[in-house]
Amino acid sequence: MGSSAFRGGLSPLPLFTDDSLNDNALVGMWYWDVLNDRLYADARMATLFKVDPLEAMRGTRCDAYVDGIHPDDREDVAREIERCVTAAIDFHCEYRIVAAAGERLISAFARCHRTEKGSAGHYVGVAFDITKQRSAEATTPTSRVADHVLQAYSIARQITDEELKRKLKDVLMRLGMNLAAEVKERPI
Repeated sequence: MGSSAFRGGLSPLPLFTDDSLNDNALVGMWYWDVLNDRLYADARMATLFKVDPLEAMRGTRCDAYVDGIHPDDREDVAREIERCVTAAIDFHCEYRIVAAAGERLISAFARCHRTEKGSAGHYVGVAFDITKQRSAEATTPTSRVADHVLQAYSIARQITDEELKRKLKDVLMRLGMNLAAEVKERPI
């Protein structure tokens, strides 16, 4: 899919409000030309990330979308984007955005398409709103602790302290066993 599919002859998509989001709702789709740093997105995604929808269809810098990410998550997401581009690998990240209806949890996936030389040439991606799904999963104290430890482990992957990473993995394994036991105890 080339960037012309976003620029040429297509009528703009209708704007969606935050109220139209539901469980695992598709937030948007995008195409990022890494070499020219032009990210083309549909109107719904642009609106949620506070990017002008017409500008999004014409293509704008990737940073314009990173700026729309929750301030506490922005640096980690930018670092993950950099890691994926440097390694020319697919991207997957969960992060929060602050939308008009409140904070939303987004799960974004993008396929890396490499240049002939093997570097990242462009990404084609989608984003889903997983706010309600994640809220439903985190209904027990154990699942809330597991979520926090998983976040800590994700951050710890960036440091060189192997012992800390091993201990966090051990805690995650223990939490997983506890969660499995909780699921067995729940009535069907």
